[in-house]
Amino acid sequence: MIYLWHHVATLTLALVAAWGLTRARWTHRSPQVAVLLWQVTALSVLASIVGVLLSAGLAPYQRGIVPALIALTQDIDHPIPLSAGQLVAVAAGLLLAAGTLGVQAHSSWRVHRHRSRHKTLLRLVSPSWPPGEPVVLDHPAAAAYYLPGPSGCIVISSGAQSALTADQLAAVLAHERAHARRRHHLALAPFRALSQALPAGPITRTTARVELLLEMCADDDAVRHRGAAPLIAALQRFAQLGGSAHPPGTLAAAGQATVARIHRLRHAGPPPHIALRTTALLVALTVAATPLSLYVLPG
Repeated sequence: MIYLWHHVATLTLALVAAWGLTRARWTHRSPQVAVLLWQVTALSVLASIVGVLLSAGLAPYQRGIVPALIALTQDIDHPIPLSAGQLVAVAAGLLLAAGTLGVQAHSSWRVHRHRSRHKTLLRLVSPSWPPGEPVVLDHPAAAAYYLPGPSGCIVISSGAQSALTADQLAAVLAHERAHARRRHHLALAPFRALSQALPAGPITRTTARVELLLEMCADDDAVRHRGAAPLIAALQRFAQLGGSAHPPGTLAAAGQATVARIHRLRHAGPPPHIALRTTALLVALTVAATPLSLYVLPG
């Protein structure tokens, strides 16, 4: 039973960490650290829930989950020392783990199809596509976004080109290049997959928070390269023109909480002290490592 209580304690800590992150005021001042904490916390919650189910079902083996599952498979042809309720708990844990992986795989495939279809359309309307250069889409609406993928690209509409000054356009492109360089779509993918499979309030709100934090990370990169003023002006122009829509599976410059991002850029405060950020990361990594280590501990 010690393994079960360890998983319960870790799940409690992870849920408390998630509750704290939703109310923390420092996350917008250090979005990169906040995104990492959300990733670690989400992994901890999922691993702990699966761990609670499996450790409750495999309690008679008095060992870690993986060694206990191996022992269970070896007992298939012999009397299994598990009750019906314990077998149900094991089945539920395995189904939850398999279902989570299936949801991620299905979401990845669906997003890949959307992106491939959109890339094909772009090649039809913009046949001259210089490698490494933004794709200019002849459309009056103001739009700028990053289309991820093995041969990902930045797309900007002719409407955005007309609406923005040269400095503003450079700031927007710096924002999109940050998305591409830092692979923000990979950080967001698991959250989007879960929110599509389970559109419950806490999951969708967490996905929106992570998406906003990733936009802030890209904002910070653009500010370092081009300064805050042109990016603020560009975001204001997008907001005036309604340039927030973007295709599924992309990351847009003006696609998430534009007003909040403008306010943050105007009133940017110093990031939290490095000691606080380091402590938060160490605690989060410890919480994440605990349920994973309980999977492999021998008896």
